[in-house]
Amino acid sequence: MNWLYLALNLGSIAIPLAFSFEKRARFYKNWFALFPALIITATFFLVWDFWFTEIGIWHFNPEFVMGYKLVNLPFEEWMFFIFIPYACIFIHESLKYYFKKSLFDAHGKIIAQVLGAIFLVIGLVSTERMYTSVTFILLGLFLLLIVYSFNTQFLGRFFLTYLVSLIPFAIVNGVLTGMPVLIYNNNENLAFRIGTIPIEDFFYSMLMLLVNITIYEHLLNRKANAINVPCAENHPVKEQNAGNIKS
Repeated sequence: MNWLYLALNLGSIAIPLAFSFEKRARFYKNWFALFPALIITATFFLVWDFWFTEIGIWHFNPEFVMGYKLVNLPFEEWMFFIFIPYACIFIHESLKYYFKKSLFDAHGKIIAQVLGAIFLVIGLVSTERMYTSVTFILLGLFLLLIVYSFNTQFLGRFFLTYLVSLIPFAIVNGVLTGMPVLIYNNNENLAFRIGTIPIEDFFYSMLMLLVNITIYEHLLNRKANAINVPCAENHPVKEQNAGNIKS
C-alpha cells in the first residue's frame, strides 16, 4: 500500500479542484491570492517538517509512501502542504458564498485574543516536549500578532472554516496516524490522542490554515482596495462634468 499517502492527497483535492470552476462561486478567480498563500505557507511548514524529521520528532512509514524523496521528505509530504490547504481554503470560500453571516463574525478578535494567550501559556509550560511547545507557542504568537497587527475582519470566518474543516481533517489525519503513515515520538508530545490523532495535530492544522488564510485574505483585500480607491482620482473630468450638470 505504498500508494496510500498519494491517494489521500489526490482524494482531498479532487472535489475542491473540480468545483473551483463552478459558475456561481468561481473559486478559480481567487487563485491570484490562493497560490502565493499556499507557496509561502508551505515553504515555512516544509522547513519545520524537515527539521522535526531530522531530529526524530516524527518519521514516515516506508510501507505507505512511494519512496521518492526531496530534501529527505517524501514527495507526498510536499503535496500535502499544497493540496490540503487548497481544499480548506475552498471550504472557506464556499462558506463565505453560501453563508453571508457567521456566528463568529462579531467575536473573532476576542476569541483570537483568548486562544492566543491560552496557547502561548500551554507552549511555555511544555518546553520539555518539542512538538507540543513549538506548535502552541507559534500558534499563540501568530493569533496575537494578527489581533494587534492585521485586519481582523476575517477571523470570525476563519474559526468557522476551521471547525468545518475538522471533519475532513479527522478522516485524512485519522488514516495517516492510524495506519500509520506518520509515526510520532511520543516523548515529544503530550501522548494524548483523539482516536489515533495526537492532540497537537489539531492545533498544527489550525496554525497551517490560519497562516494560509491570513495571507490569502490580505491579498484579496489589497486587490479590492486597489480597484476601489483610485476611482475619484482617475476621473477628474467626469467629476467636473458632473458638477456642471448639477449647476
